[in-house]
Amino acid sequence: MRITKLESKLDTFFNGNYFLAAAPLMPVRLPYQILVACRVDAARQIEQLILTQLQDGFEQGYRLGMAARDHLPLIDFTVSLSCTTAERAALVRLVSRLGLERDVRSVCWQSVPQAGK
Repeated sequence: MRITKLESKLDTFFNGNYFLAAAPLMPVRLPYQILVACRVDAARQIEQLILTQLQDGFEQGYRLGMAARDHLPLIDFTVSLSCTTAERAALVRLVSRLGLERDVRSVCWQSVPQAGK
């Protein structure tokens, strides 16, 4: 007679096989948005800074929008992009760098909810 041991979840975990089945094949890209408000006279400089940082940090495409505010001497930039969790560090670097600029009045980043979930 042969006695076999049924493998429990703890045995699977301690053998190192627990996380292998759950690993995703492709990295998930999540949508984010960066909102920046700056003075009108510094808009060109801020735009160049954003474009330079985006070209250095992101492999995928992005969308940059500009809009002037009514009755205020401010320009609003909206950057829409998708990035993986590994690329999110470049997103944080961009927002931190923009926050150091003297002519930037506000900067924030947020995740964009996905429609199908």
